[in-house]
Amino acid sequence: MSSIAICSPSSLAADSVITGTYFLYAATGRAVEHSEWAQRVIGLSVVMLCALLHGFFVRLAIRVQSALTVVKLLLLLLIVVVGVCAWAKGNGAPDAGFRDAFHGTSVHPSAYLSALFKVMFAYSGFNALNYSIDELKNPVRNLPRAALGGLLVTTVLYVASNAAYFLVLDPETVRRSSTAVAGVFFTNTLGNVWGQRIVPVLIGLATLGNVMCGVFAASRLIFEAAREGYLPGGRVLGEISRFQSPLAALAVNCLMTALFIVTPPAGEAYAFLIDIGVYPLWLFQGVAVIGLLVMRRTHRDLPRPFKAWHIANAVTIACAAFMLVVAFVKPSEDAAGTSGSIPYWAAPLTALAFIALSCGLWYIQIVYRRGLERSLYHGKHAGFG
Repeated sequence: MSSIAICSPSSLAADSVITGTYFLYAATGRAVEHSEWAQRVIGLSVVMLCALLHGFFVRLAIRVQSALTVVKLLLLLLIVVVGVCAWAKGNGAPDAGFRDAFHGTSVHPSAYLSALFKVMFAYSGFNALNYSIDELKNPVRNLPRAALGGLLVTTVLYVASNAAYFLVLDPETVRRSSTAVAGVFFTNTLGNVWGQRIVPVLIGLATLGNVMCGVFAASRLIFEAAREGYLPGGRVLGEISRFQSPLAALAVNCLMTALFIVTPPAGEAYAFLIDIGVYPLWLFQGVAVIGLLVMRRTHRDLPRPFKAWHIANAVTIACAAFMLVVAFVKPSEDAAGTSGSIPYWAAPLTALAFIALSCGLWYIQIVYRRGLERSLYHGKHAGFG
């Protein structure tokens, strides 16, 4: 329920805002100082477009989603190639980017927390396939292959592209570029026409592809939760439309994402949206891994198609504990992260409030109203055709 109410819509809202940022960069040539509401209007339009495509044109939406994923992969490869070529020609800034690379690095834990929140957000899409297992062929075999394979490819491309940024841009330029660093990178290497006007539009489209994937996964999560009795209105939210899509679930996800786009304070929306979404995500991932380890001892005979590695379990629990605790530690004056009018404790406290409300909804729906016994899945199973 926390994923439905917080994690998914806040992540989609953040990606939608970034889509607006790149389209505005292509139009104005500025990486920052855009109209806050211009970004939000573009973000709202992106979410509505993705919901309409997945709701009424399912096959087309899947094709567009796949095509935009290819665009994103090609753009990441292009960043690496362009960065290496610029460095080889002597047009880069390797001395500024890599000499004394850790100079000025903060030792305050809140700075590392802020960085981890953003990094974990960037890689969080690896588990999206879990929400559509009902539509996946042979999930026991294909799910771990797709998740691990996709994560490996993403890791290599992300690390290589970040290295390419610092072959071309000095750290201060990267910092000033904020979320539009790729646009500044291409402007410096390819010029104003390709680098500022054309490629940033492609980056915006690639980010739109992220939103499309997120809308697809989030709507399936709402759909399945409603059918299993975890949400009220299961007869409506768990209904498959004549277009072979969960229209009601798509509408609910679109509405919640829109609320996350328009409600955060101006100027700080992106960082706040990431922080408020990642916090409950890691709370439950840490608890889930602990539960997994407990079940290994208490239910030794359960079938296990695949087994999580011990090192992965330990790292997950350690990261979760660090992020959950340090989120309430006051940052230093120069620490990166949410600042300005939003207190440092606002995001985790808001996330905990949502979690408490979700627990209340769970008690009402599952215990008081006996949602599991009354669900559409009780005694039968029906999925997508």
